[in-house]
Amino acid sequence: MMDRTDWSDIDEKELEAFHRRLALVETLLDGSIEETERAQVRHDYLREHGVCERTIRNYLKRYGKSGPGGLMFHRRGVQPRSARIHDERLRAKILSLIEELPRRTVPQLRRLLTGDPEHRDGIERVSDRTIYRFLNEQGLSRKQRSAKATDGGRRSFHQFQASASMELVQGDARDGIWLPHAETGKPRKTYLFAWIDDFSRRILAARYFWDEKLPRMEQTFKTMILRWGIPKKVYLDNGSVYVAAQFAFVVAQLSIRKIHHRPYQAWCKGKVEALMKTLKTEFQTEAQHAGFQTLEELNTALWAWIEVEYNRRNHSSTGEPPAARFSSGLPDDHRRIEDLTWFEALFLLRCHRTVSKYGIVKLDSNQYRTTATYGTVVEVRYDPFDLRTIWRFQDGRSVETLAPHKLINASSPAVPEECAATPTKVSSAASAYFVTLRERQAQLRAEADSPRYEKLKSEAAHS
Repeated sequence: MMDRTDWSDIDEKELEAFHRRLALVETLLDGSIEETERAQVRHDYLREHGVCERTIRNYLKRYGKSGPGGLMFHRRGVQPRSARIHDERLRAKILSLIEELPRRTVPQLRRLLTGDPEHRDGIERVSDRTIYRFLNEQGLSRKQRSAKATDGGRRSFHQFQASASMELVQGDARDGIWLPHAETGKPRKTYLFAWIDDFSRRILAARYFWDEKLPRMEQTFKTMILRWGIPKKVYLDNGSVYVAAQFAFVVAQLSIRKIHHRPYQAWCKGKVEALMKTLKTEFQTEAQHAGFQTLEELNTALWAWIEVEYNRRNHSSTGEPPAARFSSGLPDDHRRIEDLTWFEALFLLRCHRTVSKYGIVKLDSNQYRTTATYGTVVEVRYDPFDLRTIWRFQDGRSVETLAPHKLINASSPAVPEECAATPTKVSSAASAYFVTLRERQAQLRAEADSPRYEKLKSEAAHS
């Protein structure tokens, strides 16, 4: 029997959804309909509405318990209730954190308050649902907080998934936060390069830099390969660093298939786009208020967040922690680097120079002595951020290390600085949060490195 719902209060879309659920359940429970036909109705509903079998079983359970009314998910108007968060200081702290950064989610609020000794006990006594209700009562629902932040989001479409770890890796870059530059002290924007495994959603490498130059991206790419191995394919946009001839040479030498999506179709690499959104809303928004002064502080906090928070919690799409899913999905034929010297040489920039009659080659206004014959065109490879040493290559191998005869530039010219911006106000809650993350990261690493003495003792006893 239906409950006494005021049908005039029900939204038309909600009413249509109720009739669809009711028609589905009554069809499935009708014994006069052929089993094959009922199975087809069930299959069509699953495909059309994107729900799972568990949802339909829940419909059937609700119908059996409460009749048709159990399928009406309409919420009546909000009734006045007593506040379940009785601690006035905790209520005020939650509101101040939202006022400071409206896009903070309830899980983020919980993590920040758990790291605060003053509010740790209080936040553990209330549920997420209670916090949501408290925010709604204060006129700070999810939509209202988004409007307050005046920051739009993006959606990701046409999702697909690789069949194993390191079969497909997605890479992307985004603007970072502003930090005071070490030399000038003026605020300067940082840039983030990141790589994510398509199958497990594990963050394989990520780092902030002062610029978006090609060697910066290649540094994160190199770190990923040295730590996790060689992927079969990489999926990228058409940014200048990803279509550069130097990077094309590197992936070709590593036998990696490089795929680019067509312009204006960012949804093709939706997983890394979703990661960048998560990094923005969960990490960067807090990092901007944490009072970081150097890139080193920012990057250590980033990896603490990745190792402690992101890679260890259940992912909303897979239902598994990315770290665990990555390990279980790694194939037996996974490739790794065997010749480290050859691998490192791949990432050196290459150019050709003619040897002068004095046995000199020039690069970025610097002069280097070489034993090559006068007038010979030689291949030179170098690290653009350290020109104190360069190398002469022949037939793909290093044949000579060239020391500077005259060194004017220790590195290639840097990119221009970004315009200054007003420094962000420091938040004590955000600062304490990252201190806790670093402590937890150190604890996890110590536990991983510590030998299990009880296991060694038991093995010795059996031997």
